[in-house]
Amino acid sequence: MYKESIGIIGGFGGYATLGFFQRLLEAFATGRERDYPHIYMDNNFTMPSRTRALLFMEDYEVVVQCIADSLRKMCGGGVKHIILVCGTAHAFLEDVYNIVPEARSRVLNIIDILGAKMSEEAVGEALVLGAEGTLKTQLYSKKMLEYGIRAIEPAPEYYEDIRCFIEMVKQNTFSEENIVKFINFLESYPYKNIILGCTEFPQLLKEIQLMDISLKTILDRYIFYDPLEAVLDELKKILI
Repeated sequence: MYKESIGIIGGFGGYATLGFFQRLLEAFATGRERDYPHIYMDNNFTMPSRTRALLFMEDYEVVVQCIADSLRKMCGGGVKHIILVCGTAHAFLEDVYNIVPEARSRVLNIIDILGAKMSEEAVGEALVLGAEGTLKTQLYSKKMLEYGIRAIEPAPEYYEDIRCFIEMVKQNTFSEENIVKFINFLESYPYKNIILGCTEFPQLLKEIQLMDISLKTILDRYIFYDPLEAVLDELKKILI
């Protein structure tokens, strides 16, 4: 039985949060249900768009306050390890820590954890898949440089397609046409290392594997780096 608790802050994308919760359960699966860690979850679906807050400063302070409120609840409940199931949300953390400084030591920064993992594996460069706010602010590429990794953002001409890929997961509506478009997008770049910088993308890959389309075998050509998977590995190491 684990002494320390885990907190999941979601609401950024309901199905991505749901998928991570399932993966968390699978990662700590035991023969007895009561042996799982104590897991808290806070989903604030009313939070304004993080992308629009970053790109246009639209409701920026509201987004910061919403994340801060969730973190305050977690810290107040004694949660030791907190995961934000959204890459873009990490762009607000420094402002959030000004409001909830005690959260800094408890948040497992998924971007830092992934950077450390990729550095250990001597990954030199990778293509970043992320929301427009993540890409335009170079959230991943700047952080990856600290770990000696060159992260390449897709060209702006692909932003509309990327929004479509993300919305497939957010709306839980998948079509073969859009799946083919996604695979064609991957093939338009020469990079085989892919950072899943938006937490909807692991769910998209899972859905592709479940679909009966021959193009899904193309995914075997790539190495996908998932920050949430890296966080699960970290939790296994540090959870008491």
